[in-house]
Amino acid sequence: MHSIQLKSTLNNLQEEIKLLILTAKNITILTHSNADPDALGSACTMANFISKINPIANVRIVISEGIGNECKELLRRCNTKGIKIEIIKRSHRIEGISEDLCVLVDVASTEQLRYAKFTLTACKTIIIIDHHESHNYEEELLKDKNVIYILDATASSTAEIIYKFIKEFNVNVDIDYLTILLAGIIWDTKRFLRISSNTFKYVAEIIEKGVSYPEVLKLIEGTKPIYSRIARIKCLLRHRGFKMVIDNKEVYIAISEVGAYESDCATALITMGYDVAIVVSEDESLKALRLIYRAREEILSEINIDIYRDIIKKLIEVFGGGGGGHKGAGGAIIRTYNIEALFSEIVRVLYAISSNRLYEFEEKKVG
Repeated sequence: MHSIQLKSTLNNLQEEIKLLILTAKNITILTHSNADPDALGSACTMANFISKINPIANVRIVISEGIGNECKELLRRCNTKGIKIEIIKRSHRIEGISEDLCVLVDVASTEQLRYAKFTLTACKTIIIIDHHESHNYEEELLKDKNVIYILDATASSTAEIIYKFIKEFNVNVDIDYLTILLAGIIWDTKRFLRISSNTFKYVAEIIEKGVSYPEVLKLIEGTKPIYSRIARIKCLLRHRGFKMVIDNKEVYIAISEVGAYESDCATALITMGYDVAIVVSEDESLKALRLIYRAREEILSEINIDIYRDIIKKLIEVFGGGGGGHKGAGGAIIRTYNIEALFSEIVRVLYAISSNRLYEFEEKKVG
């Protein structure tokens, strides 16, 4: 089992990784469910890279549930380039199938693979490439396997890691894949609000190679459906708001529940003025709750709070599940179907980390 940081070079593992690719017949690339541009762009570019090293390997991408609305044009481009992409809608165990190599990209937790999770049971070797700060990989799924971790929490996105990874191998990246990678970087950095020390350097290199920045922006614009707007309205109507005081600094937190579009809802709560937004939805197929969070990183840095470490991990300890993320964004699958119990535990944890200095807003509705 190897763990490396891409802040250094890959020289010590280049030959091993190259040999794994060259000797593999069946290779599966997995990313998180409802893939976003960073996940899909990284997966497609990785598939192309692998095919250049081993043109006769059977390479496919497996995604659970589907892709985000903002990925439709990226998906079309990947398909046009001949990338095999399978969308699976239900859980299944792999029987009698062996994957020589599995590559996980932009996956902070095996729970994020959802229906595709059991594909890992068929993998002999697993390479995990990710940029999140917190990780939760089920030991049972990785047991007795050769696992190589390529993790860099300082990177702005997994697409940034993939770009540097391929550079280390001196493999030429076609302009179409550079375009897809840049889309992933722009998306995950929220148009460069969250960057690494190398982000602009790599973006400049990509643009110098002929990628059109305006074209990339058009790729990920994606019109949000009317259902997203309705979900945001319901999310705002249902939410509970709190003021938490830590080290004499006030932090405003919202918790809410919605049927879908949790990320859009959390972003709406942050835009409205909250520092932290936690949004929960029911996952009927898993009989569990899906939780996502968004936060203003600068506020959390001032009070030394990490949402995943200080809140989400405690919920997982109580209910079970798994997840991962950054200081400013992340998510988890919580193994309970009792949403009231989960909200009660969230409030209890908030009381604990604020030394009981937590105050709920109570305002009368108009009319």
